[in-house]
Amino acid sequence: QYENGGGGDNNEEELGIQKSAPNYEASIHEALVRARERGEADESRVPVEKHNFVIAVRQKLGEKVPKKRSRASRGADDDDDLEVVNENNIDDVHKFKCPITGMLFEDPVRNKVCGHTYSRAGLMQMVKNRKKTCPVPGCANNRVSLEQVEGDDEMVLKVRRFKT
Repeated sequence: QYENGGGGDNNEEELGIQKSAPNYEASIHEALVRARERGEADESRVPVEKHNFVIAVRQKLGEKVPKKRSRASRGADDDDDLEVVNENNIDDVHKFKCPITGMLFEDPVRNKVCGHTYSRAGLMQMVKNRKKTCPVPGCANNRVSLEQVEGDDEMVLKVRRFKT
């Protein structure tokens, strides 16, 4: 009477219902293990931490990036290897402080005209007090306004990394 040939006594298999859900977690874990094994055996594989993009991002965030070893020192196990430590003194705590408040940046904004960064609250207080000159010594921008600034996501990341 029914298309599947049975008289109403369908079992779960005929209806396409599985008795238990597949174990996706185990499948993913097995695939990762296989991928790692293939990657470790591949001589041409470059570790992620040695990719130029990763190195550039780490330097931009102010992290220490191990110096590439010269060919002569690769064979020897030297204890005196050097590290490149922020050529721009990004680790200097003063780079993370607002020139208006003197505190670590909270909600940093960058001035599109002169490139200096301030805390939004400090800048709003400065504008409220009708001060228009950039608080960074030597800066020629004498018309600082809220319209000149935009959120500084890069500084947010740098301050976050500095705090940890």
